[in-house]
Amino acid sequence: MDSVLRVMLALILGFLLLALLGITIRACSRDARRRGKSPLLVSIAVIVFVPWGLIAWLLFRPGPVTAPPGTQHP
Repeated sequence: MDSVLRVMLALILGFLLLALLGITIRACSRDARRRGKSPLLVSIAVIVFVPWGLIAWLLFRPGPVTAPPGTQHP
């Protein structure tokens, strides 16, 4: 019985970590798009270099790109 509980706890923890990683990647991807950078490259850096890739993106990300007047920003 104890081993079943450990397996269930490990599965729940694994799913939570995957969900947290997914939320982080989605937020970084949106932020990269807003700042005029490639969302794919930022996502790859965040995934491959967890947690250093995320820290580097948050520290060294460029300023937001401003849209010309009269246009909508996606």
